[in-house]
Amino acid sequence: MYFRQPMPLRPARERLLDAAERVVAESGATHLTLDNVAKSAGVSKGGLLYHFPTKEALLEGMLTRHFHDVDAEVNKRLARRGRKTSRGDMLRERVGVLLEMHPERPAFGAAMVAAAADNPGHMAMCRTQYRALLDEFARLPGGFERAALVLLAVQGLLLGELLHLSPYTHEERARLVKALQRAADQCGGS
Repeated sequence: MYFRQPMPLRPARERLLDAAERVVAESGATHLTLDNVAKSAGVSKGGLLYHFPTKEALLEGMLTRHFHDVDAEVNKRLARRGRKTSRGDMLRERVGVLLEMHPERPAFGAAMVAAAADNPGHMAMCRTQYRALLDEFARLPGGFERAALVLLAVQGLLLGELLHLSPYTHEERARLVKALQRAADQCGGS
């Protein structure tokens, strides 16, 4: 008789963050409560509180994971290049990661929506991250304005999708993605 080995569970902290994103995606940011997250994750509230003692800590965890996931994927893609990478390479890969990861994980922006709805002060972390990116990409041959325009266009597309406002068909979105990737290439000096 053949027995299948069970798949290893993701760490509890990650499952809780997944559940928090699911709550926001399915019910909206106003329904992000510790009770709802514990229920969605299938853990006791005490189990949730062990990892995230407050809603504030949960929101910080969601934001931190969001930035970590994007950075990790960008770094993985840059490492595969097998050569020294430039700021232009970093911009191209970041644009690609943001545009490709979002459809795979619709709740990807849930961390920011929930944090902003809970307390606009939570956005300080996001602004700091964004400012660091702008400062880095401002040194590209295309300059600050071109890099900022590319990032604004990417964020606008993603925000429209997150808020279910996007009027673009799948084909139109694919064309926009290609255009944004070309714009990132031009900004980087390619």
